[in-house]
Amino acid sequence: MNGRKSEFPDEDAKIYWILSYMQTGSAKTWRDYIVALMYKGQQSFLTSDELLKEIDRKFRDTDKRTTQSLKIRTIQQGDRLADEHVQEFEKAALEAGYEGYLLVVEFKRSLNSGLKRRLTELRPMPVTIQQWYDEAITMDRQWKVARTEESFYGKVNGTVRKPPQHGKQGQGQGQGQASSSQQEYQ
Repeated sequence: MNGRKSEFPDEDAKIYWILSYMQTGSAKTWRDYIVALMYKGQQSFLTSDELLKEIDRKFRDTDKRTTQSLKIRTIQQGDRLADEHVQEFEKAALEAGYEGYLLVVEFKRSLNSGLKRRLTELRPMPVTIQQWYDEAITMDRQWKVARTEESFYGKVNGTVRKPPQHGKQGQGQGQGQASSSQQEYQ
């Protein structure tokens, strides 16, 4: 804010700008109370620094370690790509201070069931967390490529991909006849 004096010409502008980001839950309720005081001329804060200190005092996480531990214990891959999940998991692990075997256990728990099953079927199985990360990313990428190829080329179990239908069937030809491009796929 200090580098943008034209946008924040005085402390009031800075204070209102900071308060504008408090939009949900108890932060919004507290913000509404502070704004009501300001409209009544009972301004609580003379500077934006005072406001920031009060916000920190009121809303800071008093037990960050527990919060981070809960985050790593509840994080799930879901439908995300493995490399995105690994990045988020690594950050949560660093912040929570997890390492070693416990980290591997939490990582395995966090993976979607299909990927977890494929990883646990590997021989030899990954041991270190870095091996788990690398194998998860590799297998996920391979699976995505296989799915893309399957949708493009058709299934490998003998069924043939039918060509896309353009327009209504039977236009320009008899009802029972297939076009030459359709005959190639049948």
